[in-house]
Amino acid sequence: MTTSVLSEPTTASTVRLVEPLPGFDDELDFTLIPIDPDGVLLAMRSMRNPGLRFVLTPAECFFEGYRPALGDAVATALGAASEADLRVLLVLTIAGDLTDATVNLRAPVIMARGGSAALQVVLDDETLSMHQPLLPTVAPH
Repeated sequence: MTTSVLSEPTTASTVRLVEPLPGFDDELDFTLIPIDPDGVLLAMRSMRNPGLRFVLTPAECFFEGYRPALGDAVATALGAASEADLRVLLVLTIAGDLTDATVNLRAPVIMARGGSAALQVVLDDETLSMHQPLLPTVAPH
């Protein structure tokens, strides 16, 4: 896990989805708020329905080598100059605590760095897990 402070702002920002998340057709406007001071965990909360919240993490915090090929169409849809200007966020599923958390590597949320538009991209790569453990499993002694 990368422990350095991220270069992205760690204050609340507004996010507008270019397309709704699957199953949440009426939800396009969210706030993105850091859960911790370093921005390792982020809460993406619906502005229309504040009870709806997703926990995200920047991919580089836990999966340093994870960088899906997104293409120029994604960059254009988000108002970014190129794919290099995109920020990759992973959606967490937390059943109990972070030791049991998993991330969806198959459908990251993509944002333009410094922008407010976002898009969840479903990658056509069946080798990517939708339930990848966030933390490495440590065998008991």
